[in-house]
Amino acid sequence: LTGSWQSYINRIRDPDPEDGPGTEPRLQATYERDAGEFTNNGDGTYRYRFELNVTALPADILSQAASEGLNLEYQPQRTHRLVIQFSNSEGWANPVYNWVPETGTTEGLFTMDIAATENCNRCHGPLAFHGSGRREVEYCVTCHNTGSTDPSTENTVDMKVMIHKIHMGSELPSVQEGGSYVVGGRDYSGLNYPQDIRNCENCHAGTATGAGREDLVLTAQGDNWNEYPTRASCGSCHDLLDFEQHEGGQVDDSDCASCHSLGGDAGSVEESHRILSQEARETIAAEILSIANTGPGETPTVSFRVSNPESGEAYDIINDPIWTDRSSRLRVRFAWDTSDYQNTGNQEDNASSVAADAKEDAVPNGDGSYSINSPIPIPDHNAYPGIAATGSGTAVIEGRAVMELEPGEDPERVSLTNVHQYFSIDEPDGRPTPRREDFDGQVVELEKCLSCHSTLAFHGGSRADNIESCVTCHNPRNTDLEDRLELETPPVDGLKEQVVDMKVMIHGIHASEFRQIPLQIADQVFGPEQVRYPGRLANCSTCHAQDTYMLPLQGGVLGPTVDSGDDLQDPRDDIVASPEAAVCASCHDDKVAKSHMESNGGSFATSQAAIDNDEVVEQCTICHAPGKAADVAEVHGLR
Repeated sequence: LTGSWQSYINRIRDPDPEDGPGTEPRLQATYERDAGEFTNNGDGTYRYRFELNVTALPADILSQAASEGLNLEYQPQRTHRLVIQFSNSEGWANPVYNWVPETGTTEGLFTMDIAATENCNRCHGPLAFHGSGRREVEYCVTCHNTGSTDPSTENTVDMKVMIHKIHMGSELPSVQEGGSYVVGGRDYSGLNYPQDIRNCENCHAGTATGAGREDLVLTAQGDNWNEYPTRASCGSCHDLLDFEQHEGGQVDDSDCASCHSLGGDAGSVEESHRILSQEARETIAAEILSIANTGPGETPTVSFRVSNPESGEAYDIINDPIWTDRSSRLRVRFAWDTSDYQNTGNQEDNASSVAADAKEDAVPNGDGSYSINSPIPIPDHNAYPGIAATGSGTAVIEGRAVMELEPGEDPERVSLTNVHQYFSIDEPDGRPTPRREDFDGQVVELEKCLSCHSTLAFHGGSRADNIESCVTCHNPRNTDLEDRLELETPPVDGLKEQVVDMKVMIHGIHASEFRQIPLQIADQVFGPEQVRYPGRLANCSTCHAQDTYMLPLQGGVLGPTVDSGDDLQDPRDDIVASPEAAVCASCHDDKVAKSHMESNGGSFATSQAAIDNDEVVEQCTICHAPGKAADVAEVHGLR
């Protein structure tokens, strides 16, 4: 149930001294473009006869193959694969045909289907390489197999090795010890995989390892990674492991499964790659039971419960060791208002939500639940800066437990999936209004984020898998000013502060390879060396729900602050960017694009009052609204 493809069509590549230290030519699989005989049959079908005779390969190719220990002998009794690439037009196709030449059989063949393209495209959307015409894993493996090597670095381009190493990137042991991973002239040493690399079944899964995963396409040999460990596959990630010394020396793969299997000394590969902190997350869940006293000038009270869903038992957050550890955290946060969070009146020199420490201040209700008060009242006109909160607000529970995941091992942080609940501040009917009401509170879909990230857990793991939790702090009035003031070395972008508004920051991070100027948040730079977005950047629907990326923006969306002014608690002296220009410029940040936005009503240095009073009027919808000449969906290739 294992094996590898070997191409009959090959070329000899010489090393390039600019790409690596290699000195010897190496064989690489390739393809025929138009060397053979092409015939139009006149009935909608075509015929192509290869120039290459697979029973009489060129002498230089055979000699090079022999020097590398490769067998290019025609073997008609084995499964063969033919792939055709159609590209260089508006469409593309990679049709695949498998057969056994000796018998002509096309059914029930062993084809080494390890990974499904659909699984890769959950993140890449789509795979598109070598001029974007090669998009199917079944096509990729015809060249990317053990018979192809990068001569400049001596690195194999075998699929199972190359893809693992690319995805490991900066986490490769060899890279962490000062080395690099370069293939095809491109350095992947700085690549940061967006999820835990141990999540093996995210890419290749069969009926055993992919059981219960409705989001995955299962393949015939999708379980091979767990059932058939090999030096090549395992050594691609564990690339400093010396197999000649490993457990007495492993000269081939025959003994790998004696240890790395269910019941073996090392356990199965799947067991070795368990993400215990993720499993532990299933044992903690929070729920908000009620929110009271939420009017202007009132101090909100939240009643909540943290329990183990598996047992149904509530946690004692005052005394349970997983919450009393100094590294654990459990907080209830309050934010306002849902038209666009800004948290004015939070009594801080920032626009973050207001936090109450549940470990310190929560009071038991006697039934396993707790109550906690906000540390400040909902702002009214009497609270500085005299701007009352209106509309609706949100309460969020965030945190992390600290658990011993394996006996004798140091405890680890375990993220609590954040929960939120809206509350009315002064809604006429007393019913809270969700953020982005026009879209039922959902602008981006968490499930879409998790298809690539697997889990979103930031700020020490306390803020996890809840977009509404993120935006309460990553709002238009918040910047990284506080963090920048604490830096010993000035930021390289030369800015006083940077926008951390979600709609600007996330676009800017994902657009790292597209932007002219890398986004920097405090001391963290998100340039092409740090972030390589694997999908098609123009495909807004990769993250967004329905058509929520379309213009115009919902009414009430604030322009993000670019300069917090002298009074950090009063947003009225802030310099802001107009909202539509800010969003578009988070990707299109070059001078020409910004000039276009400014010439059509946008501004990168105005005030919220000027926007509210129609002194600044963005005219983007004249061209970019649905059905217009430059409809956002049209120019992004989504229609």
